[in-house]
Amino acid sequence: FSVANVFVPDAYEVNFVGTQSDVAATSGLKLGLNRLPRITMSDTILVPGGPAKAVRAAMNDQVLMKWLRRSAENAGRVASVCSGAFVLAELGLLDGKRAVTHWSATKQLAKERANARIEEEAIFVEDGKIWTSAGVTTGIDMALALVARDLGDAVALRVARSLVVHLMRSGNQSQFSEPLSLQLTAGPDLSKLIPWLENRIDQPTSVQDMASKVGLSERQFHRKCVAQFALTPAKLLLELRLDRARHLLRDPDARISTLHTKCGFESAAALSKAFKKQFAVSPKAYRTHWVSR
Repeated sequence: FSVANVFVPDAYEVNFVGTQSDVAATSGLKLGLNRLPRITMSDTILVPGGPAKAVRAAMNDQVLMKWLRRSAENAGRVASVCSGAFVLAELGLLDGKRAVTHWSATKQLAKERANARIEEEAIFVEDGKIWTSAGVTTGIDMALALVARDLGDAVALRVARSLVVHLMRSGNQSQFSEPLSLQLTAGPDLSKLIPWLENRIDQPTSVQDMASKVGLSERQFHRKCVAQFALTPAKLLLELRLDRARHLLRDPDARISTLHTKCGFESAAALSKAFKKQFAVSPKAYRTHWVSR
């Protein structure tokens, strides 16, 4: 939000508030806090997450919870990052709402708040004026979405670029990217394969290259690849290339005609054919849909 002010001066006034004069983060960083203010419709309340002990302490702070409950009624938006969703749930703000929290805590939140619809994979969720985001860095994705809502996509994209954020992700994306999902299913013998492929996704890569990287014969590698990823080596590489293409298409300034060179396809036609087969839309149609969302 502070970076957004660089592009649109005075768009936001950021205040850190609490019942104490300061608070120490788990890293040891101390943050000065302002007094609890009066909230109006023009305000957004953002509740951060933290270790379970700290979250429970906040929920046991009667002064803080009373202020949050009253202020949530007046605020234009109420949002949480990571385990901050538990605070919103304690206030009853998630009742009947779709919400999300860190993947490791979804079952616990669903158990504690059975009448909330807890989503397991989304990176952030908007339901009415309640916004919740998943673990840690997904708060950046949600914040960019809030900036886009307030100031437009163009400003949000400039903010993302200033922060060197790889891409702006929509809320319904999985908490796990395609490469990360594959890494999580990989055994120790193939654990280094996905990062290696990601780093050279624009280069020609053969099955023999991949097998050599993990020290296996082509036959052994093929068997392990299917067993661990449910994909043949060729299909695994194709999915990674298409995932990279999809991400690149979300940049409105990226040229579709040369995009294939950045994700390892021989030609724009080859990329278009594979992309349409995988996602049922052309790269151009995907770009149009993403930019106009």
